[in-house]
Amino acid sequence: MTVPADPLVSGLIADAKLVAAYGRYGVFKDNSLFVAIGNAEHVGNTAADQTAVADLQKALNDCSSVVPFTTLVALRDGWSPGDMSFKTRMATYVMVLVSIVLMIVTATLTYQYNVGTALRSELDQLDNTDFAGRFSQSVRQVWATQKQLQKALSNGTSTTDFSLMKDSYYQAQDSLHSLNQKFVELWANSQRFINEDAKFPLWGMKDVYCGLFASKESDKKPTANSDFYNTDQENTDRICAVGISSTQQAPPVESNDPPTDVASDDVNYDYKEATRFLQQAGVITLTPESIPAMTAQIRGISSVLSPYALWILPALYGAMGAIMFQMRMILNPLLPNPPLARLIHRIALGALAGMVLAWFFAPGTKLGDEVSGIGFSLFTFAFLFGFSLDIFFTTLDQFVGMSVAGIKKFGSSTVA
Repeated sequence: MTVPADPLVSGLIADAKLVAAYGRYGVFKDNSLFVAIGNAEHVGNTAADQTAVADLQKALNDCSSVVPFTTLVALRDGWSPGDMSFKTRMATYVMVLVSIVLMIVTATLTYQYNVGTALRSELDQLDNTDFAGRFSQSVRQVWATQKQLQKALSNGTSTTDFSLMKDSYYQAQDSLHSLNQKFVELWANSQRFINEDAKFPLWGMKDVYCGLFASKESDKKPTANSDFYNTDQENTDRICAVGISSTQQAPPVESNDPPTDVASDDVNYDYKEATRFLQQAGVITLTPESIPAMTAQIRGISSVLSPYALWILPALYGAMGAIMFQMRMILNPLLPNPPLARLIHRIALGALAGMVLAWFFAPGTKLGDEVSGIGFSLFTFAFLFGFSLDIFFTTLDQFVGMSVAGIKKFGSSTVA
């Protein structure tokens, strides 16, 4: 066997031998590459020898569909199929660990997002049924029924009629109490979600946050700058001290007016007095006047959900798709593991693809608007975009083509 003097030919034969050795694992359907290598190893300066080199190049090019360029580069660096070296095993373990952590993080944040959308949907349902109007009407109904009972008792109404009136009163009272509890529970859950669950969705985040930003005991002592104590710092200290209980009740709005007799004969009863009486009786814990302000607080969920819907979750689902694509390569013993820099770049690009998809998917969604309508349809496409960047780049090319076509139309119309 003679070694060709031309370095291009010798390099071609060396690459072909690497690919041929790779082909021994059963990836080739014929032996054309092996035959071409044997012919090219005896090349000289004749025309027939040059034809052998060209045939080898063609045979090597035909193998590119089975042995991609990245695999050839790995073979040049000394990689072999089925490599189970310590470095390869550690890379696989780290990749599996990162995948598990990302799945847990994505599942946790998706759960928190679903909780927030459920709370927002519940508020929308209350708004659609005119909760404030129904609550005020129930307050008047209970108050009026209470006064009727007082009159019936003083006028000597029959036992049967009195029992019917009392049952009607209890039903109205139970209905009002149910409305009160439903709204108060929604308000408490929304405040816990806004201030705690959505802010600290992962285990340990709250402890780290409180360790960094909560006031120390020495900071709470009166100083010359006590007047400048930040309200946000007070909220931070409150959250870090006791958190926000899901059973926390909305404080009732008390009135400074002196109470009046419940059994007043005035038909046009004082609405504020009715509210005060029902609060003292334990039927309600909020006032109709406080409902709009509390509703505005609940609507703060939308601004909390916006980053989840438009940034965080699409990026996580895109990164998950990219990791699954890389895991498929890692699980295949005939494919080399990608370099760390390329792996990180691929995952980051998958996350970016998910975020870009969210921007195109909801172009009219502003911060705090109807983000609760964004759901798993977007996250599914974000996963697909992260898994296959071809889909992502094809979509971008389509947008670019439409934009170019639209720009070309500028100034094309003639002015009569």
